[in-house]
Amino acid sequence: MKTCISLNMLRELSASGKTVCLPENSVLSPSAKDFAREKGLVIYIEGKNDPVVGVSTGTGAPQPAVQTAEHPAIQNAEQTAAQHTKQAAPAETINADILKEIIKKVILDQKKPICENPKAMKIEGDKVVMEPFSEAPAGQKIGMTDVITEREGNLGAGFMTFDHSELPWTLSYDEVDYVVEGEFTIKTGGRLYTMKPGDVFHIPKGTSVVFGSPSFCKVFYVVYPANWLSQNK
Repeated sequence: MKTCISLNMLRELSASGKTVCLPENSVLSPSAKDFAREKGLVIYIEGKNDPVVGVSTGTGAPQPAVQTAEHPAIQNAEQTAAQHTKQAAPAETINADILKEIIKKVILDQKKPICENPKAMKIEGDKVVMEPFSEAPAGQKIGMTDVITEREGNLGAGFMTFDHSELPWTLSYDEVDYVVEGEFTIKTGGRLYTMKPGDVFHIPKGTSVVFGSPSFCKVFYVVYPANWLSQNK
């Protein structure tokens, strides 16, 4: 299972330097990628020599790994940090005390609004460029682009497209979908819902669904909280 690195997590992990190494199977949220590029960060994935964001530091090897504290897989922060301390060069070590402070800050952040400074903004829908959804099953043509993230608001929003494709998904956030064009289907609770342009569908947190279209559709979605992808890990 992949570990999604949210904007808030990356902000904390990069507080002590411009180079961050993430655990294997980590994936950056869209807003975290934007933040990394904006701040000139160099992001490595453990076990890989080439950075996923930024340019090489010229060392020829990845920087020491930093586990993230927001995910259930990290049950013992001190033990995890100690393991990585043994593997890392002394100058680059992030020890248990530092990791513990990061965990405390992340926990405190969970009690704060997702976005510190929400913005009033206009999105021109016809100029939104759809990107392939990284979590789509193999062979499925699914596009997804966030237009409002945790950088702009507490609610997230974006567009998704399905081209003769389906996406099984279990939500750990709340979602409302509005059909812009085409035929959009949702399978849930033993029922198949077929929707046309103008229809709206509400999906509560914890619901398992299968999104899809027998042809092509474009859907506008609103989610809460805005860091919806990291909530789904």
